[in-house]
Amino acid sequence: MGSLAEILDRIQRGGEVDADEIAALLPGKNSGLCGFRTCADLAREAVTNPELLKRCVFLEEYALETPEPDDGAAGITWRDLLGREFDFVLDKLADDPGPREHILLGNPANLERLGIGKGDVLCGRPALGVGCPVTHCGVVVEEPDYFNGAVVWCVVGPISGRERGIDIGYYQIIAYEGIVGQTRGELGFGERHYFLPRYCMLQSRHSGLINAIYKTAGGYHVRLEGIWLG
Repeated sequence: MGSLAEILDRIQRGGEVDADEIAALLPGKNSGLCGFRTCADLAREAVTNPELLKRCVFLEEYALETPEPDDGAAGITWRDLLGREFDFVLDKLADDPGPREHILLGNPANLERLGIGKGDVLCGRPALGVGCPVTHCGVVVEEPDYFNGAVVWCVVGPISGRERGIDIGYYQIIAYEGIVGQTRGELGFGERHYFLPRYCMLQSRHSGLINAIYKTAGGYHVRLEGIWLG
């Protein structure tokens, strides 16, 4: 068994690599921060798409220094469309098709009734607690939690929804997850912050409580709960 670098080189040269070889070099924490439920799931996908390994925040090969707060980063005004200040921009995770949201259906029984599964495109409005007036469309990126009626999806825009979207009605946002590469202040675990999702159609600030934060390539990998608009 070689190092991670050796295994990646073998993949790039077209050599055969077993998922178990990759899994043995992963941390085994099954944190889910990479977007997969377990390290073994990530390893299986990495056999054909090794770039996915960069999602693992625990691998030293991909752990970079967190960028310093920058009040003038990339010309950002740090104000939303209504002129309200925010603390950081939330970008999507690497290789995700769009912003990652953890959601709970308004009627959890509909998850099973509609037969929703990984890869399906859903359309609904985050009206329960958040009050956003915009209908969201997203692709399911993990196998749903049928017991709780919970789904992890990436918001992909309305065109996909028109083509093959399943209407789920109202839903509650449990959490946002993404990368913070640009911030104008220190981010604190357990603290509530104002933020702007990079692809928000309203360009309106949100607020959320950071309940997970890790250094990773490009900045902070964060998870925010208790989401409010404005």
